[in-house]
Amino acid sequence: MAPQTCINSSAFVLYFSDTVRVAGETIHGRAELNVARAQDEGIENLSVNLKGSIVTTIVESNLDGSDTKHERTVELIDTCKSLWDRGTAFPDPGSHVLVLPFQFRLPDNLPPSFNISVLHHEASISYTLEVIGRRPGRLLRKDRQIRQVFMVLPPASPAQILARTSLKRGWDGPWKPSSVEHKIRQGIWGDHSHVRAEVQLPNLTSLPRATAFPLKVYIETCTKSMSRTATPFDKHNKPLFPAPPTQSAEVKLSFQREANILTRRRNGTAKDSIQLLGGLGDPTSTSVQSTIEEPEWIPDPEKPDRGVWKRAVRFETTVSLPFAPTFRTETIECKYSLHFMVSFPGIGNDIKLDVPIRLDPAHAAAKNYADFPPAGRPPLLDLPPSYWTLNNINQH
Repeated sequence: MAPQTCINSSAFVLYFSDTVRVAGETIHGRAELNVARAQDEGIENLSVNLKGSIVTTIVESNLDGSDTKHERTVELIDTCKSLWDRGTAFPDPGSHVLVLPFQFRLPDNLPPSFNISVLHHEASISYTLEVIGRRPGRLLRKDRQIRQVFMVLPPASPAQILARTSLKRGWDGPWKPSSVEHKIRQGIWGDHSHVRAEVQLPNLTSLPRATAFPLKVYIETCTKSMSRTATPFDKHNKPLFPAPPTQSAEVKLSFQREANILTRRRNGTAKDSIQLLGGLGDPTSTSVQSTIEEPEWIPDPEKPDRGVWKRAVRFETTVSLPFAPTFRTETIECKYSLHFMVSFPGIGNDIKLDVPIRLDPAHAAAKNYADFPPAGRPPLLDLPPSYWTLNNINQH
């Protein structure tokens, strides 16, 4: 769950907008300190820290049943600013609250916020603001502390912004096809039938994240060689094998991530798959357009009394991927692909196609996003709840 705009402790409150930030921009926020409560709690200093880090973890199972944890942390940002010292500033008359604004400039080359966690492998890129109320001399009582996690994206290049604009206006450029062909059969004996699947995406070097782009799927099947029939149905009025899917829900589409991660002593690969809803594979979707072509009998040129039935279907939809852009750091390399699967009856007859894609940022850098209307800010990243676990209030 994304952090709230306002997070508070008993003595101070943090105000920081929970929007996506772009590397290179200047971020603004404020802390509000109740000076009377701070004095009661022994807070002598209030400061704000901006932190960013890459953490990679690999858990190795040992022969004796124990586990060894390999971890590496790369610091991206670690900047601290003092906001208040006891006795240096006081609220206006009639108020106990002192408003303490702050700002930081994010470095230009920050990688995107990211989190992946699978069995024995975890990688995270996170950014936090920490407001700390220090209580020196309190050995049995810890400092007051508030943490707020926020998201960061790299800035987009002019070419990447142009690609996003082209897609939002309606793609009318060339297409890039990817295809797979297989011979399949319904049982373990007999002649093979033929299946071909093709996926078409806009012919762009990369696709902007969180931006709808069109996608076309073409599936073509040919029966095994057979004597001609009046229609591509058997005597029980069932479609001859292999019948192409007629419903878009029969074409499964998922977004796959692959992160190669490096710790100090080990390297490994974390992979996961995210089902994309609202389009192909989703039985509740109404956004997919389908075209079922008329069956075509194709005679065998050497045996005119025999041939195959060819059938085909086309699906058209749009896809938006609100994930971190493709990136590479010294300890994480992240790659993406779209995975398509169509199942046909029989063992081993699933047709699978992986289409590698590159996601890019879609918003230009800005010195201060507070100067822009909300519509101009980047859409949120699709991050798991574990990314936000750093968000807490420590009042021990």
